[in-house]
Amino acid sequence: MSAPTPSPRAPGDAADPSVPLLPVLVGASSLGAGVGVIFPLLAEFQDRYGFSAEGLGVLSAATFIAALVSGLFLAGLADRGHARLLMVGGVALSAAGLLWFAAGTELWQFTGARLLEGLGYGVFLPAARKVVTVGDPGQAGQRLGRLTSAELGGFLAGPVIGSALSEAVGLWAPLVLIGLVQVGLAVWITTVRLPALPVDTARSSALGSFRMLRRGSVAGAALLSLTIFLPVGIYDALWSRYLTDQGATTLFIGIGLSLYSLPIVLLAPAGGRLADRIGPVRATAYGICLIIPTTIAYGLLSAPLLITAVGLLEALPQSVATPAVQTAMLRACRPEEVAAGQGLAHAVNQVGAGTAALVGPIVYEAAGATVLFSCVAATMLGLFLLGLALHRRGGGDAIAELA
Repeated sequence: MSAPTPSPRAPGDAADPSVPLLPVLVGASSLGAGVGVIFPLLAEFQDRYGFSAEGLGVLSAATFIAALVSGLFLAGLADRGHARLLMVGGVALSAAGLLWFAAGTELWQFTGARLLEGLGYGVFLPAARKVVTVGDPGQAGQRLGRLTSAELGGFLAGPVIGSALSEAVGLWAPLVLIGLVQVGLAVWITTVRLPALPVDTARSSALGSFRMLRRGSVAGAALLSLTIFLPVGIYDALWSRYLTDQGATTLFIGIGLSLYSLPIVLLAPAGGRLADRIGPVRATAYGICLIIPTTIAYGLLSAPLLITAVGLLEALPQSVATPAVQTAMLRACRPEEVAAGQGLAHAVNQVGAGTAALVGPIVYEAAGATVLFSCVAATMLGLFLLGLALHRRGGGDAIAELA
């Protein structure tokens, strides 16, 4: 059986004024910028330091593996009274990863840097989602949408910063800039007063996250989250390489990635409000049904401009599905296990995306983009249907919402 959904506030109730949205949103934005700054530079790092296509997969998978570990074994610490520690530590780890990446010259160094960055993401975001939604479950989707907007706003700025500074100064410059900004942010978050958070008094072990998967609503929400996140592994490992092979410049790739994020930055809060109003599973389903065809389209096109245009189309349903699926997991969890649930979803995402990052470059070189993106879309469809079925079996409202 799924856990009861907390009663939302009345529609006229104001959000809890004690929730420190600004530092949390700025922290999420800095993490997004740290990821985005590397995307357009990967092909140049590969060409300069001479690692293979498999090396690109290893770099991307390192981030996902680290986030998997942190999502499963560390995120739940926020439910046991350590939300501040996770947010400060997350930003600091990301900063260390960026600075190490800037100084690196060999694949193992770049891999270690991405591991640190993945650990940072994996501990910051579950704690941040718990903090921004505390005391306001009726508007959780909107608040999660604002967090998504901030994160992707940073991601939007990252490629532009990376492309411009790398050409004007050097490959190391944008990484050092964002890394130093994150050091300052980590210090700022240590001074922020956090609201009282529901605490897991049972002090559940890390294995508690695995036990949560016994609840169908939790397992279903995790699979719906994976459906949306699965292509990210392909994008992380191959987007720069794929567009470079089609003749795109580093600057074009950076601008295109930023444009992809722009609709999500602008619309994610509205997408979260839609999830609050019509139900998160229905909102997620609408988004996924539009994302799958655009995933197929990537492999059917060869002009960088057209590929980027499809990315802009995909961003519209993503702006609904991303906060909606986070809200679906929130509703499947008890208040004292929100961070563990968000960490679990994050970890499940990393399993799929990390696998895609490892396998994707191999499939791309062996069979081409059409086969690769078609296989990703077919996998997404299977995960989507299974997620709906598990949610229904667990007493969730998946089918009722879709009716």
